[in-house]
Amino acid sequence: MILFSDGKKYVVKWFAAAKGREKEVVNEYVIGKLAQLLSLPVIPFKLVYIPKKFIKQTPQLQSTIYNFTAGIQYVCEFIENGKVFEDIRESPPTKKEVKNRDLLAGIMVFDQWVNNSDRSTRNVIFEILRDSSYYVHMIDHGRVFPGRYQWSAQTLTEKPVYNYHWPFYIWAYTQLESPNELTSYINQIVNLPNESIYEVIQSIPNEWKVGAEDKDALYQFLLNQKNHLPDIVDHIIQYHSNVK
Repeated sequence: MILFSDGKKYVVKWFAAAKGREKEVVNEYVIGKLAQLLSLPVIPFKLVYIPKKFIKQTPQLQSTIYNFTAGIQYVCEFIENGKVFEDIRESPPTKKEVKNRDLLAGIMVFDQWVNNSDRSTRNVIFEILRDSSYYVHMIDHGRVFPGRYQWSAQTLTEKPVYNYHWPFYIWAYTQLESPNELTSYINQIVNLPNESIYEVIQSIPNEWKVGAEDKDALYQFLLNQKNHLPDIVDHIIQYHSNVK
């Protein structure tokens, strides 16, 4: 977490700071942009250039484990008054206590579209508002797409493994007024213009070293996933309808 010159605290995800996680920041950026297009509750983020001078002058960035290098980094606002789902899962909020309850279905369907494999109980933040209600934020999207941190044109041809049985999804399903909320998000994703998806992928910073072949493969993967959403959502509904 770094305090920036605008007076706000940001969580910084450094490009290629850890071995084996070369696509982590790429994924955060792509997912953030796609979520914004669908008005889903991703934490406000931006790309910033962090210079070498700042790294040298900051003791916390002198590491033998991580490779903090100058360049364009992904940063998102730090939520001061928030709890992860793990902290409240034993006594979660009710429908009336969640300000953006109507977006929970969107999170569930969106996660399957991008093949998120990490919507754990610590990857959802419940911001506590002044009236003691909650606002749900999606966080941590490094492990998406077949191949996760190291996806490539080759891994994107593999059959995705879908995860819709995790505790957050079980709770979120209980907040729906009806399963139709899930099916409505199929249409929203399917109707998202392909041109907009293409533009998101093409806007990945060049210095993050995502080649044209990988970009094209990711674009095709997301388009193909649109076709699978009706079946995926059917499985979600069948599974959660039988959860006691």
